[in-house]
Amino acid sequence: MGVPQEIEAVSIRELIRRSSRQNIYEVVVAISQRSAEILTELNQEFRQKLEELEGRDDLVPRDEKQMNLLRQELSRWLEYYRSLPKASLIALWEKLHEPPAS
Repeated sequence: MGVPQEIEAVSIRELIRRSSRQNIYEVVVAISQRSAEILTELNQEFRQKLEELEGRDDLVPRDEKQMNLLRQELSRWLEYYRSLPKASLIALWEKLHEPPAS
């Protein structure tokens, strides 16, 4: 996603400046709406991955070694999703890095 794990402090004035009507409520609503979109996208991606894993015949463990490999793969995959920033922070980051409204 390209979003850093930590977001620098930013003034409310900067956020207002980036609003087309220079209204903080507009900024908050835009960030909230984008956050909901991002969360939906992440959930869809998560479901697709689960469906992909369910459809793989090679994931049926035949022995203890294969079971451990499957657990490791699932663990890495889940850790990736857990490590993503919150959707609201991603939306805020996008707002801060998009060109200001004219």
